[in-house]
Amino acid sequence: MTRFGRRAALAAMVVAATVGCGGNNSKPAPTITSLTPNTGTVATLVAVAGSGFVQSGSGATAVNPAVTFTPSSGGAALTAAVTAFSATSLDVAVPEVAANLAAPGTVFDVTVTNPGGGSKTFPRAFTMAAPITTDVNGGLAGSGTVNSLFILDGSNFGDLATAPAGSYSVDFRDKSSGAVAATAAVDFAKSDWQNIFIVGAVPSSLSASTTYKLTVSTPSGTSAPLDFLVAGAVSFSPSTIQWSATSSLPAAVQGLATAIVPIGTSSFIYALGGNTATSGASGAKASNVDTVSFNAETGSTGALANATWTATTPLPAKRGFAATVSANAFNSLVAGQELYVLGGLDGSGNASSTVYHAALGTDGTVPAATAVGTWTATTPLPEALYALQTVIFHGRVYVAGGADATGNPVAKVYASKIAADGTLGAWETLPDLPVALAHHQLVTSAGSLYVLGGDSAATDPISDTASASSQGAIYVGAINIRNGSLASTGWTTNATAMGKNREKFSAVAAGGFLLVSGGLYNGASTGSSEQAYAAINTDGSIGSFNGATGVHTISGSASGYDFYNHAATLFVDTAGNPHVLVLGGADVSSGAPHSGVWLQH
Repeated sequence: MTRFGRRAALAAMVVAATVGCGGNNSKPAPTITSLTPNTGTVATLVAVAGSGFVQSGSGATAVNPAVTFTPSSGGAALTAAVTAFSATSLDVAVPEVAANLAAPGTVFDVTVTNPGGGSKTFPRAFTMAAPITTDVNGGLAGSGTVNSLFILDGSNFGDLATAPAGSYSVDFRDKSSGAVAATAAVDFAKSDWQNIFIVGAVPSSLSASTTYKLTVSTPSGTSAPLDFLVAGAVSFSPSTIQWSATSSLPAAVQGLATAIVPIGTSSFIYALGGNTATSGASGAKASNVDTVSFNAETGSTGALANATWTATTPLPAKRGFAATVSANAFNSLVAGQELYVLGGLDGSGNASSTVYHAALGTDGTVPAATAVGTWTATTPLPEALYALQTVIFHGRVYVAGGADATGNPVAKVYASKIAADGTLGAWETLPDLPVALAHHQLVTSAGSLYVLGGDSAATDPISDTASASSQGAIYVGAINIRNGSLASTGWTTNATAMGKNREKFSAVAAGGFLLVSGGLYNGASTGSSEQAYAAINTDGSIGSFNGATGVHTISGSASGYDFYNHAATLFVDTAGNPHVLVLGGADVSSGAPHSGVWLQH
C-alpha cells in the first residue's frame, strides 16, 4: 500500500470511530484512554488521559476542550471545569450535580469536545462514591489534644480550594448516639481538603479524655467512623520533679533500648539488648547482649508493678546501642502492638543494618522463637548504624544520624512507612542533618522532629570521657503531614542551644517541655547539669534551658549516681500526669554499668 493509501485508510478509520461515538464528522476526534481517579464526588479533580486534545488561542484567551459528565442512565450533560491542559491530558473538576445524582453508585459518561468540533465519549467513565477513611494520623485510630492538627487519609473526599457551601464536613460524633458533637476546622486556602487526605484541627469544644467517632461527609455520603481520643494536656513542672528508685533491671547494662507499650488496659516497659562492659575494658565494644525483658507499669503512679523483670524471647542476635520504637493502631496501620529494634552493634562489635520486629502478645510477651509473631527481620536500614535515633510519626519510622561501620557519625535521615502487617517499606532518604551526629537524641512533638546534641566525630561508645567534638545545638525539622517528608525549609538551627555540649544522654518530650537527662558534658562527674529542661514554644522552637539541682536530680537522690549511655522513656498515668523513667546506663566516675531504674514523680 502506498503512503497515500495508508493515510486514506487511517482517515477512514478515524471518521468511522468518530461517527460510532457520536462525534463531529468534520473534525478529528480526540481519544480517551482513562480517568484517574474514576470514583469520587463533586469537586474531585480527575485526570482525563488520551490524545488529540486541542486548545484554541493562547494565553488568557485560550479555549480548552469542553468536558461534560452525563448520567449513563440518561439526563442532561453537565459541564466540568478544565483546570489544566495538554494534548494528552486534561485535569477537570467533577461538576455540581443534583443531590440524587451525587448518590453513591451513580455512573457518568464523560465526553471531550475540542474547540471547533471533534468529540469523544468514554462510556461509564466515572462513578460517584461515598468517602472512605483508611487512617487518622497514620493509625487505625487517632488521638490528640484540642486545637492540634490531625490528618485523615482515604479517598473520594473531593478537592476543595475554598470553603464549600455545604455537604462537606469532618465531624466528631458522640460514640454512643452518633450525634455530631463538633465539626473540625479545615484551612481550605492551604489545600487541606484533598481527594485523598484532609488536614483538620481538633475542635476546642470537645471534652478531654473522651473518645469520639470521626467521620467525613460529602455530597455522596458519610464515611464509616474511626475512633479518635481527645487527650488531656499533659501538665509537667520540671522545676519541681523528684526521683525515686523502682524495680532494677535484671543485669547492669548500658547502651540499651527501651519502649513503653500499651496493651489492652495494661502498659508494659521493655529493656532490649545493651552492653555490659566497663569503660576501658578489653573487647568492650563487643560486649553486647540479646536479652529482652519487660515489666508492667502501675497506672496510677508510673512505678513498676513487679519487683523483678520478666524475660521474654531474646533478639535474634546480640545488639547494643540500637534504637527501638513501638507501633500500634494509634500511630500506624497495625492492628496489634509491634516492637522494632533497629541497627546497633553486634556480638563482634560491628555496626549492623538489621531491623527486627515482633508482634507482642496480650500478656506483654514476645512470642516464642517458633511461633508466629516472634522476632522477624524486615527491610534493613540503608546502611549499618549504631548510636542512631528513631521515632514514629503518622505511620512512618524516622531515623536520624548514628555512627557507621567505621565509627564515624553520619548526617543521613531516613523514613519508612509501616505496613499493616508490621513490615517496613523501602527507606526514603530525607534532607541530611546540618552536621553528622552520633550519641545524640531525636524526639518528635507537634509535628516536628528535634535533634539535640551528640558527637560530630568518631568516639568510643563505651568511653566515660566527654569528647571535644560534643555538640549542643538543636536542629528542627517540620514534618510535611501530607506526605511524611520534611517541609521545604528542611532542617533549621534552633535559636537557643542546650546550654552545654552533651553526648550519650537522653531527651524526652513531656507536655510542653523537653527534659534532658544525664550524659557526658562539662561537669558530668559532679552532676552539675544532670537535669535540664526547656519549653517547646507554640511556633515549634525550643526555649532556653534551665537546670534542676539537689533533690530534683538522680545523683542527688539516695543511692543515685551520675549516669550516661542510659535509656529513658515517658509514661502518662491514669490521671494524665507524666513520668519519665531512666534505665541503666554507666557511672561517669567509674565507667561501670548500672542496673538501676529511676522514676520521676
